Amino acid sequence: MKGLKKLALATAVAAVPFAAQAELKAMDDATMGAVTGQSGITIELEANVSVGEVAYQDDGFLAFNDVTIGGAANPLDGSGGTAGALDDVKLYIDVAGTNGVGDTGAQAVGNTYLVGADADASNGVSWANSATQADGSASYEASMPQIADGDLVIGIRSVSGLPVDFGMSVGSVSLAKSGATVGNLNAERRSEGGTSTTLISNLDMTGLLGPIDIVIQEDTDVMNINAYFNAQGTLNADFVGTSMDFELHNRRGADTNGLTIVDGSGNTVVDTSFAHAQVDIGKATNAGGNDALAFNVNNFSGDLDLTDIRMGNGDSIGDVYMTDIAIDAQMTVYGH
Repeated sequence: MKGLKKLALATAVAAVPFAAQAELKAMDDATMGAVTGQSGITIELEANVSVGEVAYQDDGFLAFNDVTIGGAANPLDGSGGTAGALDDVKLYIDVAGTNGVGDTGAQAVGNTYLVGADADASNGVSWANSATQADGSASYEASMPQIADGDLVIGIRSVSGLPVDFGMSVGSVSLAKSGATVGNLNAERRSEGGTSTTLISNLDMTGLLGPIDIVIQEDTDVMNINAYFNAQGTLNADFVGTSMDFELHNRRGADTNGLTIVDGSGNTVVDTSFAHAQVDIGKATNAGGNDALAFNVNNFSGDLDLTDIRMGNGDSIGDVYMTDIAIDAQMTVYGH
């Protein structure tokens, strides 16, 4: 297995105990018995993460201050701001065999997974996606690699079968001078009377996660990430004196999807829509012939609402709605 594959597997396993206040739930005896003789690792995760400062240094600094990752106050629709733990997360980590994704705990990826959930009448799941091909697969998943023998597959699902609610908040993203002290950048910025530029402050973003799949092919140094998700929140763009609310989804236009889950009494528990992202991360060669990082966005699609946009004195100037966003981009990243 090449270096990237080893790194990805080590990262997936090592990231679990790194999360502050993380709780891993062991499988019970019955569950263990059901998987006897099968390969792969299943991890159930509950975590609260808090980081006081993340600093990127070039000459000066770019600092992310007071970062928290957890759950949403209202877990069924992912609203209400960041609150509680990121929980109900189940990770399947497998190396596929000759049966491809069928050899993994995830069993299916992306749209195929959601179509399979819809086909099982016992679980109350309804999934509708307008961007599909004749065989029922999602048209925007066409660039996703076929999972083959030897590929590493990490499937992120939920324990409950409901979408996973998440929350993330960032106190500020700011600039600091080259002589600033790592670990104290925000305090030093404030002691200077706020003269340093604050790019963003009071970012609070929550939402729901659908299926997320990470595939690293055995025969290439490429990691493919395929994700369904939505998000909503608020932020201040301090350096341009603007604040706004936002929502990312896929409810409008020609490209839409919708997930509905009802309980045994016929009550709607979840009614949501997912934006979609699929990216490749690997190695590239830059114009000078040297190794570089390849970051290719094979698809990013959804609808974006920017609402209650406020400038200057805080009065709203209105809303902006973007429908059927579709992004396909190739990037080569290297130092200079």
